[in-house]
Amino acid sequence: MFVVLDRKTVIMTVPPFIRVAWAITLTFLFASTAAVAEELKDRFDFWQSNAFECSVDAINFPSRPTGDNKQPCDDGDMTMFNGLLCYSGDERGCEGVRQAQDPVTGRWYRSPRIRLRGNDRGGADFSPDMAMGVQLYLIKTHDTARAEKWAEWLDKLTPCTLKGFGNSCLLYGIPRFCAPEQGCTMRPGDAASLAVTFDYLHSQFHMKPLPDGRLRGYLSTFKNWSGTTSELSAMFNRPGFPQHLAAVQILIMRGVNRGSSKIDDVASGLAGKPENDGNAFFSYVANRPRDEIVTKTLARCPAPNRLPTPPLHQWQWERAKADKAWEHSCYWDCIFMAHLLGM
Repeated sequence: MFVVLDRKTVIMTVPPFIRVAWAITLTFLFASTAAVAEELKDRFDFWQSNAFECSVDAINFPSRPTGDNKQPCDDGDMTMFNGLLCYSGDERGCEGVRQAQDPVTGRWYRSPRIRLRGNDRGGADFSPDMAMGVQLYLIKTHDTARAEKWAEWLDKLTPCTLKGFGNSCLLYGIPRFCAPEQGCTMRPGDAASLAVTFDYLHSQFHMKPLPDGRLRGYLSTFKNWSGTTSELSAMFNRPGFPQHLAAVQILIMRGVNRGSSKIDDVASGLAGKPENDGNAFFSYVANRPRDEIVTKTLARCPAPNRLPTPPLHQWQWERAKADKAWEHSCYWDCIFMAHLLGM
């Protein structure tokens, strides 16, 4: 014979010493959770007070310090990192990406300072990696006006490999993000990400169609490859920033509503790699429990009694565990994670 008891009756029939043990356990858990939340808030305030901003022509944007007063801004990759900050909800990151674009031509640069002062770092003034930061900005802000200008710039930048009479072109080459330096070519994975980003802005926010031409055709070829390219990137990219780029590509896919079980499997695979052990960002992308992500963030991010060692030039989430990049955290990497955690 079975007796049906309501919740109150069940609780009251539990022996008193067990009820006391439950109460103590729950009190401890709640207190522990509250303490961790308070610690994250205190650390967030600490990181904010120490993060470096580059200033040029009355424009301030998140950057890393060089330690040199003559040129204090280590900003060669900041359009990428500012795009991530923007995606996390930090308006300073959004403004950093926004100000890195030439408002007339639509051309994007590695940072606002490089746009205004020139590229004193050498090499290309933009890259496929920076383009991912731009896409995160566009997905977050729905800034179709800047997206359209950029698309026009990219279309005009596509090289002609076989010229005809006059100014005509018989054969166009592969589109690129910058020119003429090596490393600007739009690879299949780059094209897949850009294609779904533009498609998202077209369908959801009325971005104008791409101009007829080589860029439009190239992006159309790869727009359905997104899951495949993410998986291949995660499988074969070497530890460090290449795997970080694969994780960023996953953010883009999810941001444009292209998430899938395959994408989730890729994210789990990245987080499970030994070289990414302890990396809070990979845990976030893999949808690990929030408590785990908070613990990893606090474990590797600076504290008042555990300061990073200059130069403070690392976005630690793009480095393998063996690099110990958290010892040189720029603070912005930690601010980014705090925003993802709801700060």
